[in-house]
Amino acid sequence: MDLRPAPQRIVEGRELEIPKTQRRASFSAMKALRLRSLSISSQISSSSETDLPSPVTSRRRTLTKRSTFETVKEDLIRRPSGSSTGDNTERASVSTRPTSPSGTGSRGTSIFGDSLAIIKSGPLQPETSILKTKKEFLVLTPLALIKFKSRSAAIERFPQISVSSSSVGALTPVDSSSSLKDCAAAAGELYIPLEKIVSAFNDEGTRPSFGIEVWWSDPKCAAFTCLQVDFSLPDDRDEWLKQIRHTIKIRTKSLLEEPTPCDIEAELKRALENTQTESRDAQMEIYPVIPRRPFTRSKSNSSELKKGWRDNSSFYVAFTKNFCVLARFTKCSTNQKVNPSLVQFGLVTLSRVNVILNDERFDLIFRLPLEKSKKLELSSRHHRNISTKLYKLDTYLKPAWPLWTRREVFCIDGEAPQMPLPNGQDYGGFRTTLEAFIEGYDCASVEWIVQWKNVRHPPQFCLLEPKGQSKYTAHQLLAVFRALRFNDFFKSLSFCNIDFSGLSGAFDNASRLESTVWLSRTGKRSLTKNEFELVENSSVLFQEIVALLLGTESVRHIDLSNVLSGELAPALSDNGQYVPSPTSQGCEVVPPVLLLWKSLQTRCNSIILDGNPLGISDIAGLTRVLQNRPDFLRTFSVSRCRLDENALILLWEGLHEQRSTLESLNVSYNSGRIEAAKASETLNDAGKLRHLNIAYSIKGNFNGPLFRPWSATSSFQPWHLEELDLSGWKVNFDTLCGIMKYVELNESHSLRRLALTNCGLSGEMATGILCRLGAGRDMHVLLSENPLEVGSTDWIDLIEGNEAPKMIDLDMIQFQHESNFNRLLMALAHNKTIEFLSMVGTGPPDRASSKTSELLSRFFELNDTLQFLDLSGYSGKLEDGHLGWGLTGAMAGLKQNITLRQLRIRNHDLGAAEDLSEVYRVLAANKGLAMLDCRHNNFNHHQFAKLVHAFSFNHQIISFPLSDTDREYAVQKEKQSFFQHNTQSDKTFHTKKSKSVENRLEGLLEWVEEFWESEAKKAREILQRNRDNSFNHSLELEREYIDAWDDKGLPSWLVPTSKVREKGKHLFDGIR
Repeated sequence: MDLRPAPQRIVEGRELEIPKTQRRASFSAMKALRLRSLSISSQISSSSETDLPSPVTSRRRTLTKRSTFETVKEDLIRRPSGSSTGDNTERASVSTRPTSPSGTGSRGTSIFGDSLAIIKSGPLQPETSILKTKKEFLVLTPLALIKFKSRSAAIERFPQISVSSSSVGALTPVDSSSSLKDCAAAAGELYIPLEKIVSAFNDEGTRPSFGIEVWWSDPKCAAFTCLQVDFSLPDDRDEWLKQIRHTIKIRTKSLLEEPTPCDIEAELKRALENTQTESRDAQMEIYPVIPRRPFTRSKSNSSELKKGWRDNSSFYVAFTKNFCVLARFTKCSTNQKVNPSLVQFGLVTLSRVNVILNDERFDLIFRLPLEKSKKLELSSRHHRNISTKLYKLDTYLKPAWPLWTRREVFCIDGEAPQMPLPNGQDYGGFRTTLEAFIEGYDCASVEWIVQWKNVRHPPQFCLLEPKGQSKYTAHQLLAVFRALRFNDFFKSLSFCNIDFSGLSGAFDNASRLESTVWLSRTGKRSLTKNEFELVENSSVLFQEIVALLLGTESVRHIDLSNVLSGELAPALSDNGQYVPSPTSQGCEVVPPVLLLWKSLQTRCNSIILDGNPLGISDIAGLTRVLQNRPDFLRTFSVSRCRLDENALILLWEGLHEQRSTLESLNVSYNSGRIEAAKASETLNDAGKLRHLNIAYSIKGNFNGPLFRPWSATSSFQPWHLEELDLSGWKVNFDTLCGIMKYVELNESHSLRRLALTNCGLSGEMATGILCRLGAGRDMHVLLSENPLEVGSTDWIDLIEGNEAPKMIDLDMIQFQHESNFNRLLMALAHNKTIEFLSMVGTGPPDRASSKTSELLSRFFELNDTLQFLDLSGYSGKLEDGHLGWGLTGAMAGLKQNITLRQLRIRNHDLGAAEDLSEVYRVLAANKGLAMLDCRHNNFNHHQFAKLVHAFSFNHQIISFPLSDTDREYAVQKEKQSFFQHNTQSDKTFHTKKSKSVENRLEGLLEWVEEFWESEAKKAREILQRNRDNSFNHSLELEREYIDAWDDKGLPSWLVPTSKVREKGKHLFDGIR
């Protein structure tokens, strides 16, 4: 090696001549960073450090040649060990316990005559020896860790300790023993410069105590020295260790100190010249380390290894181009280091790097093929730099290896590293990536939220419907899809009601340069060659669905409801070609899911496809996959997918194979139906069901129950249903008895929705159900469209006696006698359990009488429990079935009601009433309503203006939906009135006047539309005023109440309250 002379510099009090070529090329590169960090120590110490003869002031400054940028290869190999790329810890002021009053100005002379602040101090208990009667004392300063013989000796050096005796006395005493008693000074002092400390970590010995080991490079011994300190409590150990590490970090950043002495580097290079050819030309990275366990086998007995195996030695780890070398320098009798003993490992044999966060300990595991692994258990304050260097070298040596191979090697806390959160709540980098795609694609931002509550697999990403545009563009959708690629933060994805038609049928294969996703983020899942070619030739939407569900391994659930609710797309044939066929059309989001389910390359086992028309090819593909891969599906929903009877029967064959694992099943509201007996064969074995919705999907009758949620046998586990919907099927007696028995069990207290709409229930059946539910049960019961007046009306008496659930639907009940309807109004007026009530289309058999109107007013006035009330008329019923004008007078009872929060009174033709003054007064004076919906009541433009004027006096309502249908009705009504007024004109002048009449009519209708729009604008301004009122922000509504309210423009601050359901008996048992 050509060694040229270099200027001398002083190291440890002696001069050494170091060749210039052996200097680190990045000395000048790190100079600015270290000089900038010099100011940190001044923020910690109460006095200047300029009086300290530290190595910084004693070293002679020398010029170094900057390393030139050649290639990435040389940058990885020649990166200096002094770089701190792996340490991104923020610089912060030291949080210390004050040991001297602020502002006293007391100065304590230290060992070197400096005035230093004390970061932490405390007394030490003496060793178990009769020769030591005084307690030793430990002091941590910004420059050193010092152990004194006694507290008085510490006070002599730091007088401020005596001033703050209360603070010192509060410290927990510790038991201390030093393994280097011979290194203490005559005064009994042990001074450890912080910049000389190699590592401080938890003692891993077998002693029954909580200790730490502090290793530092002792210039007197020419080796690493250890101080062992034991603590009586783990909290004391952790606090001291935290303060020591933090102070070391700040101290080393303020010094231009190389981590490795130059003589060590020179000796190590000479030792490696004979074994590694590349060491002559390439530079090494060298870091001091402490082995925590022996790393070589010794011929001596194992007892000699347990004690003192690291004495009189120093250890360094070095990295060359292809090797990792652990060197041990042993001190001889003359205190000089001898040639090191080396243990080297090939970098390509590195199998695992375990780095412990917030700790200096780390493990390196190397393994040759067909041999046992070798483990290095090390510790160093440079552990981050070491792991970073290893990662870069692994990337350089194996450039063709995918990233997931490194993720399996480099582990944090013993687990595969999770995706980072770069900027706070970045959700695994999603926010940053999405913003980059949005800007790169030059498109508008999208609306999205992350849900943690009320979802089965949190956190759930939810793409919301766009604001200011009817649907998202193709670029906006692609930005979201590609930001979600390989993101393992989210466990479920929701695209409910998001229109995917912008990507439907779009191809980009001719111009696309990059390949599609064929490998998961960790590499555990991948596509075969044939599957990859199929994806490569598919549509953009097909490719993006595959990328979402294959690239990430965390997604368990995806909601694709109503994403393609329009026309069906051409089906995908077996050879990957799209073949249009009038009999085999399919939904474009189904084939990519089937591809991954068939190949077992996704962890997603729950899917919602509601509202998407499914073709024959989709049903056939789903059935094949479900039959060939039994017992993997958890959630499956195909509600309103236009399935005919043949399609539903075929699909049920596949669902039968998933009966033992299904937790949620929804096949409701399709045109086809299956026989109840066939459905029973599947449902009787579906013991894990939590959500079952087969509304309007079952037909026929049979002997026996449709399912058995409970059994008298001890081996049977009752179901834990949360939702049950049997609407549209005439429930037989056995099934009804099973339901009534089940709701009495403790296992049924998780049931929150029981829908029996249009099930042919009589009044006696409804009475039996309400009797078993009890008072105030937290459940939504739907008994709509049933002949509840037949047989018995005792269920009305149960409502009056508070034997009713918290939420109940009584829509479209055909009362044949007004007296029964009036009894219901009186019962509801006194009920104390029902908070949510829907009576859409329910009313007396004829137009409301004065008595009915009076009882309705009393109901509004007396009830102090209801929060949600829907008294809308059914738009399909005849007008004489509406409450109509009787409702306008009854509204007076709401003026003093302060508990009702949501009121909906649609379709009652209130505009036909002679007097709407009570409606105006309620709107202006009511102090409880937060949401009012009175759309579709045939108001003219004058009545609408009075409504808006009354609304201006209300400061609580935050939802007042407006409808274009009402505006169009007002315009048409004014047009009819105009024609009726002009029918009496003279017919002889009809031809001459026709043109002027048309002009007047056009002007009148235009004025009505402008007037209506101006009043609607006032209403929106009033609504915004109320929403901006901070007093209204305290409004709390449950999720069911908000979901039932048809207003997409609700303010963002209105967050549903989380419902805590009581396990065991319900809350209102005492009301009975």
